[in-house]
Amino acid sequence: MRLVIDANILLAALLKNAATRELLFEETIELFAPEQLSTEVNRLLKNPKIRRRIPLNNKKLSELSAVIFARIIFVPEQTFLFFIKRSLSLVTHIEDAPYIGLCLALKIPLWSNDTDLKLQSKVKVYTTQELINLLS
Repeated sequence: MRLVIDANILLAALLKNAATRELLFEETIELFAPEQLSTEVNRLLKNPKIRRRIPLNNKKLSELSAVIFARIIFVPEQTFLFFIKRSLSLVTHIEDAPYIGLCLALKIPLWSNDTDLKLQSKVKVYTTQELINLLS
């Protein structure tokens, strides 16, 4: 299964060693993301409120992030730039447009727990729980 992954899924995997982290390493899942995802996640990890919630020291966090990022195929924005304008009309938050744009370009679903993304109907959005159910 091919999926675009968004930042909230990566943060969930870093916050807790649970189902989300296990799914990230599921061999039947091929993950894609806009290349700015790594920048977005690194920016969020510098937020003291978020960092305090992650039960890993800096070394372990860096190692885990590197292993997770190695599982993701990062796609340059130029590849899906054509779809960005269309995706802007589909999202509530502008920062979600690259994820929807990439999904449209690759013709694959999105993995996100952001309920606002389910309000649009052009891209299938799977939550973590829906993926667990689908793969069980």
